[in-house]
Amino acid sequence: MADRKLFDDDFLRRLQRLGVLAKRLSAGAGAPGQRRSHRLGDGLEFADHRAYAPGDDIRFLDWPYYARMERLLLRLFHEHSEGAVTILLDASGSMSLGQTCKFDYARRTAAALAYVAMASLDRVHIVPFSDTPHEGLRTGRSRGQILQVLTFLEELTAGGRTGLARTIEAHARSNDSTGTVMLLTDGIDLTDELSAALALLNRHRDEVFFLHLVDRLDAEPSVLGPAQLSPIETSGRLSLNVTEVVLSSYRQRWREFVRGVEKTCLSRGAIYVQAPTRAPFERLVLRALQRAGVLGG
Repeated sequence: MADRKLFDDDFLRRLQRLGVLAKRLSAGAGAPGQRRSHRLGDGLEFADHRAYAPGDDIRFLDWPYYARMERLLLRLFHEHSEGAVTILLDASGSMSLGQTCKFDYARRTAAALAYVAMASLDRVHIVPFSDTPHEGLRTGRSRGQILQVLTFLEELTAGGRTGLARTIEAHARSNDSTGTVMLLTDGIDLTDELSAALALLNRHRDEVFFLHLVDRLDAEPSVLGPAQLSPIETSGRLSLNVTEVVLSSYRQRWREFVRGVEKTCLSRGAIYVQAPTRAPFERLVLRALQRAGVLGG
């Protein structure tokens, strides 16, 4: 294999270990290529009851319960869907920054997510997004395509503004069936479009996992004194004397920003997972895939 800086021998060894661990955990996850959705539908596995309402399908009424309690309840089931994992990868300018380069961390995480998902016989669609159109990559249900995935990710660059809304609209138009969407982003420059984008995914009935990359320099900048600040995703320059008071105010605003992103995700039915870039990517991958139902646990 050609020399790789992003996906070096150490990364490949870690990927193989992750695959072995994921295989062990997947023993109780169900049939290959299928996952139990967190959504409720008309599958075969009983999930819960809810009160009957006019217009509900009477085939799902719990008649034995009615015979005992004289109360109409509807039986709900876990919805099982064919495996389809879409990885939306933020390729905007802010992702190129960080104590740990967020874009490198995100690409390694995306590669690992794809590898484990394909090993579970899921199809994978990797879609980079910014304000510049990107071609995505679709895989089959075999982890043998991992070299194609690594080459695709390695050739990507980060730049420009975020442009999530257009990517979500294209995803909804081009996919008739529902699936799992994993959104890898630092959330910067998403405030105005995040709620609407997640609402569209919710209407499409996708299960959405918001993997929020948080770097130490974003949360705790160390600059002090006179500084020239240049926004990486917009034009302009700001002269500022950075004092401890300014830093304290920034940290407070940062905490509010993170809470706001999490609140938006929860309000739109997305599962929020904070991903500190100082943590091993394997930990994030296993946590995300377990919550997605790709792995048992």
